[in-house]
Amino acid sequence: MSDFLYKYLLVVVVILSALSLLSLLYAILGKRFTDKIVATNLLGTQSVSIIVILAVILGADYVLDISLVFALLSFLMVIVLCRYAQNRILEKRKIEKKKEEEVRE
Repeated sequence: MSDFLYKYLLVVVVILSALSLLSLLYAILGKRFTDKIVATNLLGTQSVSIIVILAVILGADYVLDISLVFALLSFLMVIVLCRYAQNRILEKRKIEKKKEEEVRE
């Protein structure tokens, strides 16, 4: 690997790390639950990118397997969070519908 490519990839890792910290901050301080889901998805994607770049820098192929597993876990986490958000919204609608029916009676 050339010296320029090595330095370039290190700079990219540092920038992605800083963006990951900002994504984590947004996931914690986000106003809506859906914003937190998107920030969590972004954080998982950035983490996989960092792992892949580090695999290239280290020249270790086995690290790519770890990044694939992490990507699958990140995807499943987002699916579970979306399902939770959907169920929460449906429960709120049921409660509101019951209250409306009680008011009508």
